[in-house]
Amino acid sequence: MTSATPGSSAPGPGLTGPPLEEVGGLGATTMTGFLGDVAARYGPNEALVFDDPLAFDATVRWSYDDVHHHARRVARALRVDGVRPGDRVAVLMGNRPEAVAALFGIAITGAVPVMLSTFAPMSELTPMVMRAEVSVLLTQTALLSRRFPEEFGRARADLPLLRTVVAAGGPQWEAFLGTGDAASDLAVDASEADGHGDDEGLVIFSSGSTDTPKGMVHDRRAPALQFWFQARIFRRDVDTRMWAALPIFWTAGLNSAMGATLAAGGCWVMQETFEPGAALALLERERVTEPYSLPHQTAALAEHADWAGTDLSSLRCVYGKSAFARHPSVDGDTTWNNPVGYGLSETCAFFSAHDASTSREQLRASHGRLLPGNEARVIDPTTGALLGPDTDGELVIKGPTLMVRYLGTTPGECFDDDGWFHTGDIGRYDLDGNLHYVGRRTEMIKTGGANVSPAEVEVQLRACAPVKVARVIGLPDDRLGEVVVACITLAEGAEAGADDIKAFLRSRVSSYKVPKHVLFFDDGEIPMTSSGSKVHDPELAALAAGRLATSTQTPTVGGPT
Repeated sequence: MTSATPGSSAPGPGLTGPPLEEVGGLGATTMTGFLGDVAARYGPNEALVFDDPLAFDATVRWSYDDVHHHARRVARALRVDGVRPGDRVAVLMGNRPEAVAALFGIAITGAVPVMLSTFAPMSELTPMVMRAEVSVLLTQTALLSRRFPEEFGRARADLPLLRTVVAAGGPQWEAFLGTGDAASDLAVDASEADGHGDDEGLVIFSSGSTDTPKGMVHDRRAPALQFWFQARIFRRDVDTRMWAALPIFWTAGLNSAMGATLAAGGCWVMQETFEPGAALALLERERVTEPYSLPHQTAALAEHADWAGTDLSSLRCVYGKSAFARHPSVDGDTTWNNPVGYGLSETCAFFSAHDASTSREQLRASHGRLLPGNEARVIDPTTGALLGPDTDGELVIKGPTLMVRYLGTTPGECFDDDGWFHTGDIGRYDLDGNLHYVGRRTEMIKTGGANVSPAEVEVQLRACAPVKVARVIGLPDDRLGEVVVACITLAEGAEAGADDIKAFLRSRVSSYKVPKHVLFFDDGEIPMTSSGSKVHDPELAALAAGRLATSTQTPTVGGPT
């Protein structure tokens, strides 16, 4: 895949990415068109590999032609069920081929896929389905301890608009698809050809750590553009075999894992639920070239008994000091680095980025250049006045992958009069055209009259060898207003005390940013959201405040106690 190199300019106030129409290497820019495009390009190539726990771990292998075929079967069955353009159809599945077919099949009908989290309890799922006005739910019979058809069966009285629930992993799925097999292809062909990029095309929910998940309504082109952009950002190609257990109801799983791999003609080695032993076996058996994992997943792989004995010699896209790069069997591509950028669920993932060819020094210096078609400005969060380069303020943005609106609102309620989205994030830009993210405006810690970005301190703590997990929060203080508190889990066998952590940070951040208190937590003790992807800050703050009221700080040994 070839394209123009993305860049950003700062001729006036703010940044502007390269014009979208001048960027080469992009294929069709709706999800429906995207699938037809990659099927035509890569038809017989292997697209998805999956060991299905609902079929006694039988290995499923789908080509690009298979993905297209199964998506069209879903589309025909949905048409027979009465689904029409603009209807909302939810997908509640883990990473499995049927989830990919469901996503694209819904898009082919012109309906709007609503991606639901399998981590969410019914107390969260029920209002999500109600707010999205879902009429059909495509799910699976079982996922670990969850039984989604039964759970929704008990909740049907609260969901009057939900008329159909179909579950993969049993005879019901094939029977559902069979209802459409006798239907004419003409309606599906028409749907596949119709539709505009600015039609509503996706609802995805945030995994917010502080409040009820927000629903973002994206148009049909936003995910497709991200697929093409990110194939380039990650430097993927037809030889890519990418393993990831990140679910496609998150933008990282949807775009960075699935979409970017398919856009490049590579193969996604899927894992429905992360289990390190099974993941290592997949990495070896499937000759994976790029492992795409969260930090805690990488740590679990490296700590597993099978780690040292697993043949990972096929890995190429590993970087720096990552556990993968240190594995004795790995001789990776030393020019590849894990991409770094700035983005939100509201922008359907990356808004700015450094691609995988960027040096470690550049990755640490900023959050990259704007993606094609994007615009960013920095304003004073109090007065709204435009700010110039190298000045921190609130980031306001526009772009082709920015959401249409939040679910249950109008665009006028989401954007200012000039169409800018106010992110609530603090950042700046420099004269070289790079964007710098500092932190959430609402998360900034005000201590002794100075602002401290938790994200800045956390980034530094990632380089502290004994530290496995670090979260920085602010707690009320009578004298300073707030004090900075670092909540830390140490790596197994590591030793460190509060003074060690503070000494490490003093050489890296201003003195007022060094935490007043350092609290140590065992593995699993730091509270997480239901998705497991983010720290639940209110609960952590309450826990930290309670500890500070009673505890003294002593050296701590990491790992299980």
